[in-house]
Amino acid sequence: MTARTQPRQRMISNDDLHAFARDTMRAHLQELRVTGKTKAEQPEEFYGFHPEDVAEMHFHKHGVGRGVWYRLKDGRVIDAIGKASEPDRIWYVSAAH
Repeated sequence: MTARTQPRQRMISNDDLHAFARDTMRAHLQELRVTGKTKAEQPEEFYGFHPEDVAEMHFHKHGVGRGVWYRLKDGRVIDAIGKASEPDRIWYVSAAH
């Protein structure tokens, strides 16, 4: 049997997580709009998911450093600029390395 990192126990409520996801999605979308990287009007239009779809947020990825990654309830991980990222949890769990 291989060792597998387990998600940490949630420290905030789902409502707070979704509110924080909504705020960070809006902030990143605004930055992308200002720099001309998108013309999307709403975060959901740009990212392709709703804040309520977020199960966890990660703020560090091994080999990349700090940032924001949204782990969705369906298992996908999307970064702050809307690109799919590695879904394996080991990339985001600092205790793993």
